[in-house]
Amino acid sequence: MTTPDALITTYKRWQDAGRPTQVPSRWNRKSWTNQLGQYEGFFNELKIDRIDRKQAVQLSPHKVTNEQEAVQVFLLAMLWGYGLVGYGPFRTRRIIDRPEAVAELLEVAQVAQRDGGLVAFQLIADRRSRGTNSFLKWLGPAFGTKYIYFLTAKSYPEKPAPVMDAVVYRWFRKHAPDRKLRVDFWHTPSYKQFLDCLEEWAFDITQQFGQQVRLDDVEYLIFAEGSRFEGNDWSESWDAEHRAASPSLLFDQLRALASSNNSDRQAFDLITELESLLLPHNEQRELA
Repeated sequence: MTTPDALITTYKRWQDAGRPTQVPSRWNRKSWTNQLGQYEGFFNELKIDRIDRKQAVQLSPHKVTNEQEAVQVFLLAMLWGYGLVGYGPFRTRRIIDRPEAVAELLEVAQVAQRDGGLVAFQLIADRRSRGTNSFLKWLGPAFGTKYIYFLTAKSYPEKPAPVMDAVVYRWFRKHAPDRKLRVDFWHTPSYKQFLDCLEEWAFDITQQFGQQVRLDDVEYLIFAEGSRFEGNDWSESWDAEHRAASPSLLFDQLRALASSNNSDRQAFDLITELESLLLPHNEQRELA
């Protein structure tokens, strides 16, 4: 398949602008500490209030060898992915508070570093398909592949496994409609096709223009379609999109407020009950 014209156009703008890096995500230390107080020391050690893709990779351990390091990479991925989105800390806490979650994060890290991102993705998909959906419960592929990306960016710097989310889905539907993706659940064939496309297009662009382009460069260019690569013109539109995504996100924000204000547990449970009563079933699915 020929590389989509839209990708070539974005690449040329990016190249002419000097290949700028992605705009850093701002994050609020207090909001994250309020929800994840047990990791306050880690948040304080960062000593930055903005984090970009390159920084997150640099801050990640070269190789995850224990649960603490797995959690640190996961938190970096969530900080970068959510930024100032108000429900980000709550959603991260909901995932990581499960007793089994830390061990599951370590297992994914070990597989990703040893066998690559696709095998790690398949591990999660296979565990989820057993019927309980309890493995890394609440973590969907959009943010799950952010975690996988930062794990593989150190182990496979020339061929990391990038992020596949709703932005990617819409781009493929518009510019590569014959390459259909599913991003609403852990669908391994979709992630394989996504990685295959990135590899094919990275190779083609490298050959055409004589400058090396990596898989994560291509994913970045997909995400930055329409950007002039000046200031934060496209990062602001991404924030706006995530602030108004669906009614279920409003419930998450209510939970976050209830938790941060130390409200009675009964009120927190009531929000969950209201969600189950009022939202359609498909809106109750994990969106992260």
